[in-house]
Amino acid sequence: MKKILKMLAISMVFVMLVGCSKFPGGSEKENSNENQSNENGNEGSNNQKGEDGTDPGKLPEGDLAEDIILVLDPGHGGVFGGASYDGRNEKDLTLIVANYVKEYLEENYNGVQIVLTRTDDVIMSNDVKEDLELRAQIAKDANADAFVSLHFNAAEDHNQNGSMVFISNRDNVTNVSKLLAESILTELEGLGLKNHGTKTRNSNDTFDEKGKPLDYYAI
Repeated sequence: MKKILKMLAISMVFVMLVGCSKFPGGSEKENSNENQSNENGNEGSNNQKGEDGTDPGKLPEGDLAEDIILVLDPGHGGVFGGASYDGRNEKDLTLIVANYVKEYLEENYNGVQIVLTRTDDVIMSNDVKEDLELRAQIAKDANADAFVSLHFNAAEDHNQNGSMVFISNRDNVTNVSKLLAESILTELEGLGLKNHGTKTRNSNDTFDEKGKPLDYYAI
């Protein structure tokens, strides 16, 4: 089990770094595409051009920033154990993988700063919504280039396996988030995990000024 978790962590390292490239000039490119993946897995078009003529569906070219800030969020913790099977709890597995990724990056790359949302079996709040918001706030306060939350699912059918990535529903980062997610999924496919694609999840009770649902995960 330990070896499998290490392989999983190392497989994710490269694609996380690729996805952490800062936009030239340090600004985010706006994405006018309203069609996007939804929580049912339907995918929208990524072929629209931005106002400056660039394709928001492609990662910007250029060198990585000198100092890349990656926030890793080991999902759950404390009273929120997450999925469980055979005595193993999701909250423990996510922390193990996050620590492996952090250790590997710090040992093999310069200029990469790793921030963990938790380093022990704790939560930010007993309220699920507030807990998610506080985890996202850590990334915002750190001015992170990427925020990756780690989770494991469980199923009664032992033949089930695979990986999926939930991405932000914010128009200005959806396409870049999708590219990072697809890169991670491709790497995990190399470990034999079925690719279940990318999805978004809208909030049921939080909306922007135009009435559009915000991201469930407060990203």
